[in-house]
Amino acid sequence: MTSNYPNYPEYSSSNPDPVAPVRPKPVDTSFMLWIANAALGLLGFLLTVSVGREATRTQIIDQLRQQGETFTESQVDSLVTAGIVFAGVIAAVFFGLYLLFAFKMRAGRNWARITLAVLGGIGLIFGLIGLAGGTGNALEMILSVLQIALIGGAIYFMYTKEASAYFDAAKHRP
Repeated sequence: MTSNYPNYPEYSSSNPDPVAPVRPKPVDTSFMLWIANAALGLLGFLLTVSVGREATRTQIIDQLRQQGETFTESQVDSLVTAGIVFAGVIAAVFFGLYLLFAFKMRAGRNWARITLAVLGGIGLIFGLIGLAGGTGNALEMILSVLQIALIGGAIYFMYTKEASAYFDAAKHRP
């Protein structure tokens, strides 16, 4: 039995799927600096929560007294706990997004590189303002200096010539 369908030529792909560009060392270095900064930020948050609990408690009591409110110790404890839980949830969301952006940047996504650069720039500004203000204990100051160095280095390595070529090449693949 013969077919009534016309014979169509078979097409072979002359342009195979583009190969993923090789990730240069500056991109990996930037990624590691972002991860180190995230870990340091998490450590700083945990230290603030553990050491700052009493300061938060004192601040809440002062605010309640200024407002002329009557309160019990258990109410203050509940407010402190609620504040810490709320801060923890916000920190977890930001930590997760931070990691997402870092992994996407490493995968060559330029939008993630730009997002990290903008957020990192804001972090640098606030870090420098915090250092200039001189508030905080020695450990907080050391953490701030380390985070400023990590963020600055991460941004620098994301925008080296090799890294920029990687992000340009990554734009042309799905």
